[in-house]
Amino acid sequence: MPTSSSTREFNLQPDPRILPMLGEINLPQWRCLAELIDNSIDGFLASRRAEREIKHTEVQVNLPTSDTPSAKVTVRDTGPGMDADTLEKAVRAGWTSNDPVGSLGMFGMGFNIATARLGILTKVWTTRENDAEWYGVEIDFERLVGERSFMCPMLTRPKAEPHEHGTEVTIERLKPEQRQWLSRTANQRRIAKELQRIYSAMLRPDGFPISFKLGLNTTTLRGRQHCVWGEAASPDRTVQMRLGLVNAFQEIDNRLGPRPYCVRCWQWLGAEIPNCPACGKRDAVVQRERRVRGWIGVQRYLSAQEFGLDFIRHGRKIEIGNKDLFYWSDDIGTEAEYPIDDPRNRGRIVGEVHLDHCRVTYMKDRFDRNDPAWEEMVRIVRGEGPLRPDKAREIGFGENNSPLYRLYQAFRRSSPKPKVAGAYAKLLVVPDNERAEEMAQHFYAGENDYQPDTKWYELVEEADRELLAPPAPPTARGPHHGPDIDDFGPPHPGVREPAPPQLIPPPPPPRIPIPSLTQEYRDDLTEIRWNITAFEVAIDDPGLDGRDIPWRFKALPAGGSEFLIRADHDVFGSATLTPLDALLVELAFQALDRQRGNPNAPPFAQVLAGLRDKYGARNSLDPVALSVEAADALTSVARSLRGAIAPADSRSLFDELTPTEQSAVHQKMASRAVKQPQGVIDEGRFLEYAPRRTLLTIIEHHPELFFDGHYWSEEYENLNYNNPLITEEARRRTLEHFLGLLEDAVWLEELDPDDAPLYGRERLLRAALALELLAKVTSPGGDG
Repeated sequence: MPTSSSTREFNLQPDPRILPMLGEINLPQWRCLAELIDNSIDGFLASRRAEREIKHTEVQVNLPTSDTPSAKVTVRDTGPGMDADTLEKAVRAGWTSNDPVGSLGMFGMGFNIATARLGILTKVWTTRENDAEWYGVEIDFERLVGERSFMCPMLTRPKAEPHEHGTEVTIERLKPEQRQWLSRTANQRRIAKELQRIYSAMLRPDGFPISFKLGLNTTTLRGRQHCVWGEAASPDRTVQMRLGLVNAFQEIDNRLGPRPYCVRCWQWLGAEIPNCPACGKRDAVVQRERRVRGWIGVQRYLSAQEFGLDFIRHGRKIEIGNKDLFYWSDDIGTEAEYPIDDPRNRGRIVGEVHLDHCRVTYMKDRFDRNDPAWEEMVRIVRGEGPLRPDKAREIGFGENNSPLYRLYQAFRRSSPKPKVAGAYAKLLVVPDNERAEEMAQHFYAGENDYQPDTKWYELVEEADRELLAPPAPPTARGPHHGPDIDDFGPPHPGVREPAPPQLIPPPPPPRIPIPSLTQEYRDDLTEIRWNITAFEVAIDDPGLDGRDIPWRFKALPAGGSEFLIRADHDVFGSATLTPLDALLVELAFQALDRQRGNPNAPPFAQVLAGLRDKYGARNSLDPVALSVEAADALTSVARSLRGAIAPADSRSLFDELTPTEQSAVHQKMASRAVKQPQGVIDEGRFLEYAPRRTLLTIIEHHPELFFDGHYWSEEYENLNYNNPLITEEARRRTLEHFLGLLEDAVWLEELDPDDAPLYGRERLLRAALALELLAKVTSPGGDG
């Protein structure tokens, strides 16, 4: 039907009750405060764009310290301020002066939701540098509802300082539940933690897009920065890979060029479209800059939760620790690609990606995955196709040179394969992850000694030294360093024997620091702490007082304690006593020595057990971790034929398998969506899909493909004792030895962790040692 209109108009102004209803939206308290802080940041950014940059950019948040009726929340900034007309519009529900392109906050709905969530009365005061006074407005939700009017008078107050500028938002008559929650110290700490995380990119001297100071009551908040290798004050950490030199800290800065964008509809347009096809407006279309910048890197410790990428819009972190880019999705489904090598599912790839030109939800907790800008970012940071090279080749993807791909190839593992000298440095992994995490807490606390990655790298270097051939044990120096007088016979008759020369005392032997034992220790039962500095020493070290003892604990006059240890002492030739064991025994003794005379002192056994549980986890036999490590080791062996033999030889090997084994290989390929199974066979990769027993059979029948540096460095074909029978016997023993180790690895991989106690500690220890032996003889190029 045709429509017509009359002169009558409908008044569509919202009912005043809409404002308190906005307060029913479940917005966490820290997000309410963040909405107000965002508006302050937008003021700073607007001043920069207008080339009137503010020298001291500060935001101060004050929360109530007690649950009283007069309690209030205040957020004040040193921004440019607003004039009276802008203030009137700024507090109107649903209105915003900010466009969706260059702003973080949205004065309007975000402001009203945040303030209505916390209290009944909101006061806003603002002034510019050249204004004669402050302009203000009071929003009393109860009065507005009662009077059914949105009219609020403009208020003024004098300026204490003519040049001051900024905006102050005060929320009073707090809701009882909010007042009670906000006044608790623990909750204020939670708010501080969240604000430190979401604004961390700007709470630093070189912040982006700006730096500003954020205070909460009497505390200045420090941004929680990432504890990564090779960034800031630390030196570069690089490894040489087949794809080139890979830095553990990958910077990203990709300018994509401007593109038309409708600020009314929040939609990207085609390059040649002058008008928005949705709203038809030409004046709403702007050329919007597109830039993806930031970094991704490798954390100095592994964590099951604390890893992933932070996605940032105009300096504020919208998503923290996001792991979406660690998954590969296609028509078949979605599967995790990282972490896949760690038995506890721990990761360490982190990063900060600034994506200012992508839409976010109105709650500012997620980027819009349907925005084309998101897909552009994914291609820049992650590249096309799977991160796993094998998977990428199987489904036809080419070379990937993205930052995440490079980091993934170089540092995805949490344990080196093979374990040879330099392996830990190449992977940048601290063997004792609990120690690495403990040091990270000092980093986050801002302690200067822990800002560079030096202390972590000392532990890496120590681990690599242990993989070297053991050095000759330190030897004691005798009191005499010249030839014996007897070597020259008796003195000539009548000739006076010369006085023996004055010997210069030799310098004390050098001490070798032991970073893995150097730290603070604490006994929870007696609450005694020790700050230990550990050294490996020789038998004639002055600290041992000339005694042939394996270690010595010594309190230092200036504080702290020394732990001197002789690693070459016979007592450490045992498989059941390590330097760490010695230290923990000594600390348990010292703890109880200080408790002498205390009738309530805990037993020695209880103190020692507590210390071992706290600091000796690195030596525990974890069946879950060992099972994953065994699977990783066997897969590495299976991959060693990839590209190492000709296609015809690989097909011949496959033909040697029984029909049942061949069927098992094809079935595994199908489950992993391998689209070219014959290509996998030709490349020598079919063993990756074969049952483990099939792998052992191939090794038994074709040892020449795996020894003599092909995978293991152990000699087999190169063995030659100039006697065929002896040579053949030596080769047989070598093969049987390795097959035995591999049998233990297969047993471990198939072990149900719940069944581990049934087999006993000795069986588990034997299999664990088999993995160590296999890793130590792996050729440096034999990791597949």
